[in-house]
Amino acid sequence: EQLKLSVLVFRHGDRSAIYNLPNDIYSEDSWPQGTGQLSNVGVEQHLANGVYLRDRYMNEENPTYLSLNEDYKRVEVHVRSTDIDRTLMSAESMLAGLFPPSEAENKTEPLDVWQPIPVHTKPIKDETMLGGGPAGCEPFDEHLREVLTADPVFATFMSNNSEVADKILKVTGYGEIDDAFDAFEQLTRIYDTLFCENATGMPFKKEYVKENIYELSARFGEMEWIKFGLMSRQLKRMVGGVLLSDLKQRVKDAINGTSPLKLILYSAHDTTLAGILTVLGVYDFVQPPYATVLMLELWQGEGGKWEVRLHRHHGTDELVTYRLPGCDATGCTPEQFYSVSTDYDYSEDEFLAYCRGSEILPGVTKSALFLMMVVALLMLATTTVVLVSYAVVLRKKATGGYTPLETA
Repeated sequence: EQLKLSVLVFRHGDRSAIYNLPNDIYSEDSWPQGTGQLSNVGVEQHLANGVYLRDRYMNEENPTYLSLNEDYKRVEVHVRSTDIDRTLMSAESMLAGLFPPSEAENKTEPLDVWQPIPVHTKPIKDETMLGGGPAGCEPFDEHLREVLTADPVFATFMSNNSEVADKILKVTGYGEIDDAFDAFEQLTRIYDTLFCENATGMPFKKEYVKENIYELSARFGEMEWIKFGLMSRQLKRMVGGVLLSDLKQRVKDAINGTSPLKLILYSAHDTTLAGILTVLGVYDFVQPPYATVLMLELWQGEGGKWEVRLHRHHGTDELVTYRLPGCDATGCTPEQFYSVSTDYDYSEDEFLAYCRGSEILPGVTKSALFLMMVVALLMLATTTVVLVSYAVVLRKKATGGYTPLETA
């Protein structure tokens, strides 16, 4: 059998915290490149991933040999990333390990240690496939709030941990947040910040240590991933449906010979991996670690039979092979793969139409329109008062300062 195509979906590497806590001892300047940025550890993680993948796919002695040119060829390789610094840099780091410079002649000196390879992206507001959910999509945000608030698992969790939540919010400087959903969102951010500080070896603020804030907040960090199992069909389609449809199309194109691509790289986020694994029905509801790589591989065996396999690679951990619903333990036939989770297949147009359902006019949401209407009404009321006052003044002048009584 021979490997014909590999589609990689991976989380960025180790990063700095995204959020600063109100009364923390650390701020934006406490991180080498600021908040939300790839660290040197993250660079090294994906450089190592690139070296691993080069051996897996370009070493002819390996059964996973992809017959991929050792030098980058644009007709064979496509790279796409979300438009976030840490994912763009993660893609570049992986490519540095995957395609080190060749020994071709007539190269300038910098190219002896680095080979430029294009990484495609699109603005975050237009990202429908790799964001692990939409950015600034009012219907999605409202529906997620509605679904979680009504879910008994979520409601019980927040009720059982209300005192802990209040304590964490108070100690970290946020104060009381009455709404359970809003409190949960903030608590997960607190945990993420403390997780990053701890991973980087930054000592916690003494009060945080005294009150065990990091340990207490971990339960909310865990619930952040359990919530993927509580999502409605529509929410799941939004977090993983477009990518699911893309993976199926990539397999079809390879089998039909309509695309020469052999290796496709998608640099994304933990929510992206959680979303696609959720719609595929194999997610364990645990946060995917930094630099985790999902590998969807298309194999051709004897007699031209095709098989689709899904693996997960993370550092030195043993390679994990997923058994998708309706498939054998080793993989799926193309027909079986196309039939997996069809209820969650989603197109980019459907994704955008759902979010734009909140738009009355292009680019104008319902909430924005409501605000515009309020402002317009206030302006109308003000104008009316001014005009009436002016009319009264004119009438008084016309009658010598007196307003005559009306007669029947």
